[in-house]
Amino acid sequence: MRRIALVVTLLAASVAGLLPAVTSSAAAVNRHVAIQGFIPMKDGAKLEYTVDLPHSGGRFPVAMVYDGYCEGPGPLACNDVGSAHKLLAAGFAVIGVGARGSSCSSGIFDPFIPQQWSDGAAAVEWAARQPWSNGHVGMFGDSFPGITQVGTAGLRPPHLDAIAPFQVTTDMYRDVAFPGGMANIGFGAFWAGVDQPLNSYKSGVVQALKTRDPGCIASLADNAANIPLHNVALQGFGHPYDGAWWQDHEPGKNVSKIHIPTFGCFTWQDDEVSSRGASFLGELDPAKTWVVASNGYHGMCDLSTPRVTDELVSFFDRFVKGTHNGFEVNTPHIQLWHETTAKGGTKGNAPTWVTSYPSYASMPVKPLTLYFGSDGALAVTPPKGSDKPDSYVYPAPSLGNEEGVVFGQLPQLWKTGEPPGASLAYTTPPLTHDAEFFGSGSANLWLSSTAPDTSLQITLTEVRPDGQEVYIVRGWLRASRRALGKARSTVLAPYQTYQAKDVRNLTPGKPTYLRVQLDPFDYVFRKGSRIRLWIDAPTGFTGGWSLNFLNMPGVNSIYADAKHPSAIVLGRLKGGKAMAPPTPCDKVLNEPCRANQAALPGGRLDLR
Repeated sequence: MRRIALVVTLLAASVAGLLPAVTSSAAAVNRHVAIQGFIPMKDGAKLEYTVDLPHSGGRFPVAMVYDGYCEGPGPLACNDVGSAHKLLAAGFAVIGVGARGSSCSSGIFDPFIPQQWSDGAAAVEWAARQPWSNGHVGMFGDSFPGITQVGTAGLRPPHLDAIAPFQVTTDMYRDVAFPGGMANIGFGAFWAGVDQPLNSYKSGVVQALKTRDPGCIASLADNAANIPLHNVALQGFGHPYDGAWWQDHEPGKNVSKIHIPTFGCFTWQDDEVSSRGASFLGELDPAKTWVVASNGYHGMCDLSTPRVTDELVSFFDRFVKGTHNGFEVNTPHIQLWHETTAKGGTKGNAPTWVTSYPSYASMPVKPLTLYFGSDGALAVTPPKGSDKPDSYVYPAPSLGNEEGVVFGQLPQLWKTGEPPGASLAYTTPPLTHDAEFFGSGSANLWLSSTAPDTSLQITLTEVRPDGQEVYIVRGWLRASRRALGKARSTVLAPYQTYQAKDVRNLTPGKPTYLRVQLDPFDYVFRKGSRIRLWIDAPTGFTGGWSLNFLNMPGVNSIYADAKHPSAIVLGRLKGGKAMAPPTPCDKVLNEPCRANQAALPGGRLDLR
């Protein structure tokens, strides 16, 4: 490994000689001043930083991004460029700080552990003391730099005034790494094997070429050599149960200690961190919390949605800069964006309509149970007979939904035909009135299998009156890991323990009760539409996710009789209705359409 480090060092140094040096102290760029350097940590590690200052000079409130991709060269050159430019123009000192072991920062890159949060808190306090700072600091960023905010804020650094974490995970095991107890090998390999190390290394090379800083070059070489030894995905996959290792990598461990104003944004179909992680926002002080929730993809809140960026700047103006701009009066605490589409141009992504609430607690959500019946029906009344179960072959191909940022907005897999005998569908009659559902859902299934274990994928869709079927959200579970943590489970959100001691195989042929959580979502079903639930194997892609499903052949059966009343429970949001005509198919972000794939029960469903 040291040979690799030496080669990388010599290569970086030789390439650096081809370019003119750029001062690492200060340089005027596009009417602002950039300062680069390193923040010292107590244990001797040094975190690379770049701060961009308004050209006017003086002391400024600070907007910080802290991550492990490319923030060392500064947010203006990295992922959060839209927000960073607007915050700089609004009079903030915008600083990017690279996590230890990334880019030119020294140390070992081990993400989502307490050391990373304490480094973040130290960086906040360092920034507050600098001559260009007025002592007030806010943190912003999407994904990784959103997650670091949650961990850092939980330590309550004294000069951190506000955070704006977008599209985050707070329970790494359940939200991303092992959905339903199955290793997320597709995204894990992509993120830890390609995305993070590649962006980090590219960032370090850019800095080495610009600055010729020997410390930067040495850290870059060490970091490249350490990647194979400290790959978080390889380590995580070696811990298939939720034990001490994962609890040490839990960003939301100190959420209850966050007391500062928080502005969050997330998407229901987030194809990297899911929508589960945003649930921490409901645990914060509702008077100090603002949330935007929308359909869409990972990264959307910051990269392509100017309306959210403008609200972020207003939020920072109020709570970091201290301007009394009426943010509290003019901004609803909970905004639900409906049928968000890509408008293009300066409008970016924008909702068709918005509903708002003063808090999560004020939302009139009531559980609605829809029972499985014969012939693939979903009804509000439980079954009374003793019908035979419905069966499907496992594991067979299932339809993917690859829309997202890893593979792009490509709905082709979703549009192919359902393989015969590989899935089950349960559908309601047409609705007599609009109905809105919010939050998690729980598929409560009585299942038997000819095999001792199986993996389940649950997909919620809408069947529109025009015969098009719309993807909404999914959930997963390996049957042997069905054991519930009763204290944390609710009617709408089962919480599996995922402990090795709780694993129980199925008894082949015996009906077994299990609950599968649908990821949190919001959706308005219009009058005339139908609610549908699919059950199949998780053998296809979902965004950037590919799960390590159990490759054990069998026949799975779902029961729907008086003794075994399988059902789906959804959170009905009272008064919810569509405020616009239906959006054309495939225009709503990450909710692709396809032709109807299953039988349609007769009758009408009145949920009033």
